[in-house]
Amino acid sequence: MRVNLTQKNLCLRFLKDKGISIVEILVAIVIITIVFISGLMIFSTSTLRIARQSAEKTINQQATDFTLFLRNKLKEAIIRDIPGPFRIDFVGTETSIKFVAPYSSGNGSDIGKYGIYYDGNEIKMSFERIDEKTNTYSFEPGFTGSQLLIGNVKKLSFSYWDGKTWQKFWNTKNQVDCAEIPSKIKVFFVIYGGNIEGKMLEKGFSEEIWLGQ
Repeated sequence: MRVNLTQKNLCLRFLKDKGISIVEILVAIVIITIVFISGLMIFSTSTLRIARQSAEKTINQQATDFTLFLRNKLKEAIIRDIPGPFRIDFVGTETSIKFVAPYSSGNGSDIGKYGIYYDGNEIKMSFERIDEKTNTYSFEPGFTGSQLLIGNVKKLSFSYWDGKTWQKFWNTKNQVDCAEIPSKIKVFFVIYGGNIEGKMLEKGFSEEIWLGQ
């Protein structure tokens, strides 16, 4: 009888020990799972942050390059208020600007006809050199010889300051008495890029450019 009780106690102890081991294993599995999921979440968050920062850096650099180029060129825009084919005008709409400016630095530098405009989802520039063979300084319809300035552009708009209010259009062809360029131009544009968590990252930029300064 004593032997049977002893065997029973040993069996119960074995089962008890066995049960504790299973619990420990389950707890370990849960801990490992939590650690794995936490690590995966941290990695995913870090990856998204890096992707967003990279996309924002690219967008900001594109915006900086464009505004610097536009500012430098517009500040050198010139007009010539004379009748005839060698009159030089400035023509601005909500989504485009046509003007004449030097394309190289220095006194007596060569000049050319510039066109900055919005085409689809891109900001483009057209350029036509003015030389001794040019028989007119007037702007041709449309834009020729275009090159890409910025891609992935959701919106581009220009407005022109007349000293009192912002105007949507500016055309020195219509200024009969005394033609003049606007004192400043406001440009607003939105660039998009980088699909983050199923959403397209986009950022708007606004710049006021004083002309002739």
